[in-house]
Amino acid sequence: MSMSEESVLSGVVVLDAATYIAAPLSASVLAEFGAQVIKIEHPRGDPLRRFGTKGTSPDASMQWLNENRNKRSVTLDLSKPEGRDLFIDLAKRADVVVENFRPGTFERWGLDWETLHAANRRLVMLRLSAFGQNGPLREHIGLARIAHAFSGVLSISGEVDRPPANPGPTSLADYVAGVYGALGLMLALFERERSGLGQVVDLALYEPMLKTMDEAFAVFNRTGFVRQRFGSQVATVAPTANYECADGRFVTIGVPDDKMFARLSTAMSAPHLADSNSKFTTNALRVKHRDEIENIVRTWVRSHDRDTVIRLLQESDVPCAPILDVAEVASHPQVAARENFVTRPDGAGGTVTMQAPVPKLSRTPGRVVTSGPSLGEATDDVLRSLLGLSNAALADLRAKKII
Repeated sequence: MSMSEESVLSGVVVLDAATYIAAPLSASVLAEFGAQVIKIEHPRGDPLRRFGTKGTSPDASMQWLNENRNKRSVTLDLSKPEGRDLFIDLAKRADVVVENFRPGTFERWGLDWETLHAANRRLVMLRLSAFGQNGPLREHIGLARIAHAFSGVLSISGEVDRPPANPGPTSLADYVAGVYGALGLMLALFERERSGLGQVVDLALYEPMLKTMDEAFAVFNRTGFVRQRFGSQVATVAPTANYECADGRFVTIGVPDDKMFARLSTAMSAPHLADSNSKFTTNALRVKHRDEIENIVRTWVRSHDRDTVIRLLQESDVPCAPILDVAEVASHPQVAARENFVTRPDGAGGTVTMQAPVPKLSRTPGRVVTSGPSLGEATDDVLRSLLGLSNAALADLRAKKII
């Protein structure tokens, strides 16, 4: 299987000099839609290779195989002058550079934006760091959970009477930032078609998480209200929560307006709850009497097994879903129909199943051709083909541990 010649980003060359998840994911999104992504790794390898569950090969974790699909690996020590010079030579032939080191690191290596821009005026550069390239926290280190905490997301995650809980996946901020990073790169590449000039995409890891906080900051700035943890409920609507069924499994139900509440009342064989004279007839009243209406719904759900609850609610067009675990998602017919997973060789005699590219394009869809590459598998080929290095030059660089 090979990337289609009609891929959206055919001919775009990306140097992915980043580590771990967020910024490399931005490059992976471009790779899924046809870009040639060259993964620049220190000769020791990206730490993500050893992060998470081990794969078939000791130098490629399951996370590595998943997050770095469609890429080729080139080893290069950017902290050494010869490595720096080779990177600049590669950047002259590239469209995009992606990096996520602590601000000041690329400058210390002589790979500042001014230098790279002078070498290639059309170059676009994504700089994704914990707190961005400016501000009092610019040099602070950060991970996804730091972004969850700093953005306010962690403060509203979990039950009211319990400590803050992780908002689902441990690396959620990495994935959200990775998508925003890819969006920034596409916007910069699109603008380059008009101006002929590249630019920097400066993204802090916490900033996309701010975007997930809906109206919380607008409300705070107008009223002073500080949103708190609310469990699975929603502060502004009711009834809406996660509920346990008779068989011990869970469903989630969302009732955003009065029309949906009337449907829910019908599904529960209690249409009187939505009558015009009921204390639950409007959302404002339901929020006022939240404990009572939530208890009514909770009692009804607990009297049926999960499949029955879902059937009754879906028949009445009430927004609901079973809370599926990983195994249930993986085997669900909807997921199969949408082809949401792909299986590819892992390069070491096994296979790895990964999430498929999104979104779906009707004419030039994204593709997963290979899983994450083995360390340095393309070093010689890329340096020969793009920079014209000889075998002797490659041997010298390897002896000096530049590659």
